[in-house]
Amino acid sequence: MDKDKPDENNTSQTLDQARQKKRGYSDFFAWPVDRQLEEWAIVDSLKESLEKANAGFFNSLVARGRGNDPPDCEAALYEGGKLGIEVTELVDPVAIMAYKNGDTNQQAEWSEHKLINSITQRLEVKDVSKNIKGGPYDLYMLVIHTDEPILSFDYAYPLLSKFPFQFYSLIDRAFLLMSYDEKHQCCPFIELNIKART
Repeated sequence: MDKDKPDENNTSQTLDQARQKKRGYSDFFAWPVDRQLEEWAIVDSLKESLEKANAGFFNSLVARGRGNDPPDCEAALYEGGKLGIEVTELVDPVAIMAYKNGDTNQQAEWSEHKLINSITQRLEVKDVSKNIKGGPYDLYMLVIHTDEPILSFDYAYPLLSKFPFQFYSLIDRAFLLMSYDEKHQCCPFIELNIKART
């Protein structure tokens, strides 16, 4: 067998596993057979969108790998220093279950209250420094990704752009990253207004 030729059985098996794990709802960023690659790709999408907006601040992105997290990834800051990056998802579990049960028209509603509360919960869950590996980190960032149908940039930006999130002990910066938007020609993002350390 040619060692450079892909093993068709393994490729077929991997694709079958991906199909079985794919949930079908809000899964633009999902890569069900490789969570590490998925997390790296999400952060890389944010990096590309930041650079497109002339707001880039990190490079040399690497995944830390299973067992070495949190954080999921790390990178080098432009001005020097080490960036720790944790990745999490914003999705409505009720809508996922409805979809899995055959209601393929189900879409979650996202009021301002629900959006802000859900993001706050994600921030609080991920703001735990006792489990952090690697480092020390000069900056720690949370990337919250979403592919919820209603959560477009145009809908979410007015709700989040001025909302003041509290001070967090670990997280310095946080971004909500949406799935690819044809209008913006990228995965648009919103930086959350996290109260700075004093």
